[in-house]
Amino acid sequence: MGKLLTKQNLRKIYKALSSLPPFNEMRGMPQPHKIQFAIIDTNEVMGYFHTEPMRIEIDRMCDSFLKVFETMMHECIHVYLYKANHADYDQHNDKFKRLAKRICDTYNFNYEEF
Repeated sequence: MGKLLTKQNLRKIYKALSSLPPFNEMRGMPQPHKIQFAIIDTNEVMGYFHTEPMRIEIDRMCDSFLKVFETMMHECIHVYLYKANHADYDQHNDKFKRLAKRICDTYNFNYEEF
C-alpha cells in the first residue's frame, strides 16, 4: 500500500467523504482537524472508531484505495451516529444498516462486504 496509507491521506479521504453524499447532508459530522487518524496492524478488523479522543484507525489490511475508501465510509457511519448522540453508535444495528445500505446503493459497493 505504501504511500497511500498515511495519516495525512486518511485525513484527506475523510475530508472528501464529508463533502460527498450522504455525509454532506448529515449535521454534526466533525471537521477533519477534530479527528485523529492512525494506521494499525491487527489483521483482525479493517478499521475502528474511538471516541476519546475521536480517532479513526484503518488497518494495513486495506490494500487498495477502494478498500480504504469503503472502510473510511464504514467508520464515518459510526462517527455520525456518535455525534448524533446514539448510545449504540458502535453497533451494526438497524440505524447503521440503513446508512450502510444507502452508501452501498450510492457507490455500488457490495453490501455484504461493507
